[in-house]
Amino acid sequence: MEGWQIGLVVVIVLGLAAIAFGAFRDRRLNERRRREMLAPPQRSIPKFSPDAPSPDYLSELQARRPPADARSTELTDETRRRLREAIAQPGVATVEVGYASIDLVTDPATGWSVLHKPSVLVSAAPVSVVRELLGVLENQVPTGRPLVVVAPSIGQELIGTFEVNHIQQVITILPIVAPDDASRSRIAEVTGATPMSHSDLQSGFNVPGLLGFCATWVSSPSRSYLLRDPDVLAPPDFDDRTTNR
Repeated sequence: MEGWQIGLVVVIVLGLAAIAFGAFRDRRLNERRRREMLAPPQRSIPKFSPDAPSPDYLSELQARRPPADARSTELTDETRRRLREAIAQPGVATVEVGYASIDLVTDPATGWSVLHKPSVLVSAAPVSVVRELLGVLENQVPTGRPLVVVAPSIGQELIGTFEVNHIQQVITILPIVAPDDASRSRIAEVTGATPMSHSDLQSGFNVPGLLGFCATWVSSPSRSYLLRDPDVLAPPDFDDRTTNR
């Protein structure tokens, strides 16, 4: 083989190697960009200092057991009487959807979940994983107030996360599954919430301005009452025991 032929073979081999390397490198870069685009945005964890020790993780059994110093969420007889009178009033805002989990009951005697001054999120899209609520929780957890999440459907794994947070008295998040547009629209109208799209949830943009508010939220398994009177659960009858401090 002549010298120029050997040189041509070397050039071809090096060229093919360069092309293969470039294709492999571009593939890795594109894959990394795709993962970055699909991943939730980097956010600081509320109430978690960067130099804090790593958290201790609970087993499923431990997570389902209230802490030893858990505050009671049971209502007094007087508070129950006042609530029954309030929800029996003509014109009280009522929707025919209730809580999605019995583990979110705050008053076992009545089977109610009663939240004092909750924020209300109304989603027009199904909510299935916790990362879709990161923007909401980032703003909500530091307030110490409960949150009602209303959506056409809510993932069972996400509901399980809500249950554990309530049992451990970190924050009470009440899931309300409302498949029909009419119920969600009614809740949004009464609370002043702006229905959020899937992209709104993921971006977390202007979350506080999109949430609604309710003085008292009372839910049974099949019905919810939205009370506007701030004095129905006025202290000392109710001291925000269903929220974290």
